[in-house]
Amino acid sequence: MNPFSFEVCPKVNIFLKIVGYEQGYHLLVSRLILVKNSFKDYIHVKRARVLSIKGNFDCAMLNNTIFKALQALKFHLECKGGVQAALLQLLGGLEIEVEKNIPAQAGFGGGSADAGVFLRELNTHLNLGLSLEELYKIGSRVGSDVNFFISGLASAHVSHFGEVVKPFEDTPLELELLAPQIACETQAVYRAFSQTQPISFDLDTLKHTHSKTLLQTHSRFALNDLLQPALKIIHPLRELEERLAPHWFFSGSGSGFFAPKEGRA
Repeated sequence: MNPFSFEVCPKVNIFLKIVGYEQGYHLLVSRLILVKNSFKDYIHVKRARVLSIKGNFDCAMLNNTIFKALQALKFHLECKGGVQAALLQLLGGLEIEVEKNIPAQAGFGGGSADAGVFLRELNTHLNLGLSLEELYKIGSRVGSDVNFFISGLASAHVSHFGEVVKPFEDTPLELELLAPQIACETQAVYRAFSQTQPISFDLDTLKHTHSKTLLQTHSRFALNDLLQPALKIIHPLRELEERLAPHWFFSGSGSGFFAPKEGRA
C-alpha cells in the first residue's frame, strides 16, 4: 500500500426535526450539506508495524471514531469471508495522522466526518471492492452521521437515527461557520429535548424546499429542534445566541452556528 492523504470537510444541518423515539434513541429527519469553503481536517495514512492514530483528540483511542471505523471494517470483512490474512494484517498496522481543524462538539460532523471519509478512502486505496450499501452497514456501527460522509454527497436528507441517506438536489450555497469554544454534549442535549416544546412544522415542505429559501423564510428555532434544549442547559450558549443576528442558524446539537455568506435576504 502506498501512503495516501485526503481532506475532510465539515457539515451543517439546514434543518433537524425530531419525529419519534425508538429503542432508546430519538428518530430524526435532517438535511445535511457539506461545507467545502471552511476549516477542514487532513488525514495521512501509511503502513506501520502497529496501529497508531495521531492527532489532537479529546478522547482515548478506543473511543476514537477512526479506530471504531477500522474495527467495524475488519469485523465486516471477517464476517464476509474470503479475505486474505495479509489484508487484515495490513489494517492492523497503519499509521494514521490527523490534522484536526474541525472542532469537537460543535455540530459540524467532526469525528463522524473523519470516520466516514476514512472508510471511503480505504475502500478506494486498498481496492476492497465494497459496495456503498456495505460501507453504509459498516458506518452505521460507528455513528449516526458517518454514512453521510461515506456518501460523498454535497447535500442529502438523513433519517431514522441519521444513518439512512437520500440524495437531495440543492441550489449552491456558500456558508460561513462560527465555532465558539463551548462544548455541547450530544446526549445531554437530546435528553433536554423532552422538556421543550418544538415548533410545529410541515416535513414535506421542508424536504422539498431548497436550503437557501429555507434560511430566508425560517427562524433558527423553527429549523432545528435541538436549539431550545441546548440553550436550556448550556448558559454560555444562551448568551451567545442572544447576541447573534437572525441569519445565523444552529447546526446539529451544537454549539456551532452557520450563516449564508451573502447574509439574509
